[in-house]
Amino acid sequence: MKCCRHHILRYDLLLLLFLGPGAFVQGCGIFEPREAEEPTQSGLNFIPPTDPGIVITNLQAAVEQKNIANYMNCFTDPERQGRPFVFFPSAEGSAQYGPVLNEWTRTNEEGYFRNLIAQSSPDAFSNLLLDLTSSVVSADSVLYEFEYTFTFQHADPGFPQTAQGRLQFTIGVDNSNFWTIFRWIDYKSTDDPTWSLFKGKFSN
Repeated sequence: MKCCRHHILRYDLLLLLFLGPGAFVQGCGIFEPREAEEPTQSGLNFIPPTDPGIVITNLQAAVEQKNIANYMNCFTDPERQGRPFVFFPSAEGSAQYGPVLNEWTRTNEEGYFRNLIAQSSPDAFSNLLLDLTSSVVSADSVLYEFEYTFTFQHADPGFPQTAQGRLQFTIGVDNSNFWTIFRWIDYKSTDDPTWSLFKGKFSN
């Protein structure tokens, strides 16, 4: 029996040497690939917006990554912060989608962006270019004005995939000392459709 036990131990040692260190960690999951992150969950790439400029960075990243949670975290939440989110559409947006855009809320913003993502494949191109033209700083808010190009490839062949115009973001500090957008004004400045048309088109 002593001899048999000796051979069994030698076999176990050889087996462990053959399998390598992975035999000890199998089942722990530390080397297994992570599950893909749901687009409705905030990702690690969302930077805590301790500065108004970070809000803009987060917004551009959320559009590019089609991440709903990160996108919505850029806007003030009336239920948590007490300050309403207000959107003023461009003149053409108001003319075409007035009943929806003129009463726009944060809930509408989330629904539109969710619908737009649903009309786009995961590998389709999306991008937000912002060219700062002016900024006004006050005690508790910053007003940025940008020339923008918003591009979002979607599945509707009858609707443009790019919007251009001028916008104003007013960004303020919330109850958590984080900065969020609470006022958005859209203006038409080119012959291309404005972002307001995207909101109206994909609002339902």
